[in-house]
Amino acid sequence: MTDLPADDFSIPARLGVGARVHNGEFQLTLEPFPALLHHDVLRISAMTFLVDVIAGVVMDSDPDRWLLTTDLTVRSLAGVAAPGLIATTQVLRQGRRSSTCHVEVVAADGSTQAVGAVAFAQVPLRPNDPPKHILPLDEVAELFDTSLRIDGPLRDVAGIEVLDAAAGVVQIDVTSAVRNPAGTMQGAMVALVVEAAVEEMVEKSLGGPVAVVDLDLRYLATTSDGPVRSSCRWLGPSEQGSVEVRLTDLSTGALTTLAYARAVDVAGPAPGG
Repeated sequence: MTDLPADDFSIPARLGVGARVHNGEFQLTLEPFPALLHHDVLRISAMTFLVDVIAGVVMDSDPDRWLLTTDLTVRSLAGVAAPGLIATTQVLRQGRRSSTCHVEVVAADGSTQAVGAVAFAQVPLRPNDPPKHILPLDEVAELFDTSLRIDGPLRDVAGIEVLDAAAGVVQIDVTSAVRNPAGTMQGAMVALVVEAAVEEMVEKSLGGPVAVVDLDLRYLATTSDGPVRSSCRWLGPSEQGSVEVRLTDLSTGALTTLAYARAVDVAGPAPGG
């Protein structure tokens, strides 16, 4: 359970996410607040945190194997962030070496705000690895604190630097604030770097505000040192907002993440249009 909040300092621990066991089902909750919004739309990286963590918590039940996210897909709405989000998950496949979950995020009124799918690899603990403890779900829920919230825009707090907006080149230092308890860059923080790169590239091209609504991530390698830098290319005409993103750990030269994302215009209709 490497993505569980382990302190009050890391950014993932300060996203305002809560947890509960309701009628025997583990759920995550989130009340969107301004720091998590981009043009009034909830950041897809925040949705990614909900999707990744709830699936990981429910699936992670083997004390002899690490559960590692390999592939993650999120499809979300482009509208104004809805209140009272609740994330639930369904196990689609659970094997000895790999597993897959489906996740749905609904608002307080029951409307679907996002859906996701997560694939995990299960890797045996090595002899020198620290012991792995599996907690009951009600104890896991107690690790989440909705009162912990970042005090500025998510991208700014994470320290993402824009190097070339038109080309979608951004960079982040891998500080303790964006690492998980295992010491590597947390999955939703990886998603945030991808999201920022796509926002910059598409907004620069279209000349107006956009939000990333579709995200496909392939986690290829963990990142402990960094910095991490993005490179992007268009997939089709720029007005379609589809982009391929690659993240590279500059300390090793390794490609750590391959992503596909789509951003849409959220400017709204022109006056009188």
